[in-house]
Amino acid sequence: MPVEIREDRTKHGLDSALRELLKRKPLDQIRVRELTDLCAIRRQSFYYHFTDVYALFDWSLRQERARLLLRQENCLTWQQALRDLLAYTQEQRSYYLALLQSRGRNGLREVLKDAVLQLLKKTMAYYRQRCGVSRDPEAERARLACEETIILALMEGWLCGDLDQPPESVIGLMESAIQKEAIGAVWLSIPQWEAQN
Repeated sequence: MPVEIREDRTKHGLDSALRELLKRKPLDQIRVRELTDLCAIRRQSFYYHFTDVYALFDWSLRQERARLLLRQENCLTWQQALRDLLAYTQEQRSYYLALLQSRGRNGLREVLKDAVLQLLKKTMAYYRQRCGVSRDPEAERARLACEETIILALMEGWLCGDLDQPPESVIGLMESAIQKEAIGAVWLSIPQWEAQN
């Protein structure tokens, strides 16, 4: 078996063990011995790949960012993408709470940013096409920045238990807000259409 595959398998096994332990205890209380026992590997194998538990967590976060982006690419609609993101983060709640506790909002933003931006771009494209509004890159950039902050705050509230609605309810509320924004965009475009005719 090639060395790369073995190393990758070991790292992913340690990542799975870390996630399992995070369900029971905070990141700062997890020890290398617990990880290696769960993976049935020697401590030297752990130290071959990582200097400590925090180095493993750093690697895991980079993998998570890529994993989220891939999950978003597989969703056909923005509703499906948001539902998947909410369900996945709920399933991995202890992992994301560890992220929030160790890295704060900036850490959460760093991991979720690409997936959230992809979700928002998909949403804007859908409503732009549905309403027949032409693309305005400047306005889109400003809306993306604002809506990214809103989604990340929603995700933080979701993870911390401040929002107790099920994913379908959250998606319904967001869809209503987005539809109102799209209707407003169409309303603002009416003078442009009248001028052209």
